[in-house]
Amino acid sequence: MSINRFLLIKPWGYSIWADVDHVVGQLLIAEITDRTPIVYWGMDSLYSESVTKNSFELFFEPINEHMPHEAVRSDYSYYPPIWTSQTVLMEDPDKLKWEHRDLQDMIASDANVLVSDVYYHVGAIAPWIPERHPLYGKTPHQLYRYLFDKYIKIQPSILDEAKQFVYENPQFRDEKPILGVHIRANGLVSEIGQIYNVNDYYHPNIWSFMSNFECRHLFLITDHYKFVRQFQKIYDKYETLIVSDSRKAFFRGKVHPNRSNYPNQRHKGIELIKDTSDIIKDTYLAVQCDYFIGNGYSSLSNTVLRMKDWPEKNIKLLY
Repeated sequence: MSINRFLLIKPWGYSIWADVDHVVGQLLIAEITDRTPIVYWGMDSLYSESVTKNSFELFFEPINEHMPHEAVRSDYSYYPPIWTSQTVLMEDPDKLKWEHRDLQDMIASDANVLVSDVYYHVGAIAPWIPERHPLYGKTPHQLYRYLFDKYIKIQPSILDEAKQFVYENPQFRDEKPILGVHIRANGLVSEIGQIYNVNDYYHPNIWSFMSNFECRHLFLITDHYKFVRQFQKIYDKYETLIVSDSRKAFFRGKVHPNRSNYPNQRHKGIELIKDTSDIIKDTYLAVQCDYFIGNGYSSLSNTVLRMKDWPEKNIKLLY
């Protein structure tokens, strides 16, 4: 990477895997623009617990040895031009206006520090990869696999929790194959003027996977108690169901914890950190499964797809 050319990656401000998706896309921009990436989730992050901590590193190992303060120098130039050395580590409350955040302008910028707090999908960035670059010609999925393997490393403390779950559930470890299933409370999808509930398609696909691949267990990840009860009623009699123990991530109402009201952002961050660690743990456990069925509109399900070289027949995301 070139000296004094940084890409400061701030939080997008949504769910944990949506924010990681944003980070991964920006890491691709860093690679194709020869910039040194710095991931900094400060007080504008949903998961912030203090002004002194980088919230990204609560969940993932640092992507490199560079620190946020390296992007703060009075002689540096910044893009978008709203940023200065005094403000660059703060939040832009008007970022949803998308001023000076055109992808082409960001990639072409010669500023010392390019700042990104808006989301671009890897597929939108891929056309800007120059022919001379080793990633040129890769599909979006191939790019995701490369970027996840290179940069996204889950903190050992979360991996230890996943290993503890496996230890306490030996059937997860010893009785393969296992089908992982991720189902969301909100399964409504609108496409081309038609609205349907993607959750209605789970059980036929589950039975197909269980039968065709002789799965011995079903590992359920969900954000709502009603699906735990439903799956227990259907599958417990076959002694196949393993339910994630991340109960704190469940909710019963219409408002997800990520969007609930808290006295302040710091309080909100503290409340969400354990739940988010559980979500990451569950995602890791889903990747350890032999087969997987998820929701194609879910960032968690898409992350499961991107973290492993799945045989095509082994994974299905319902749309």
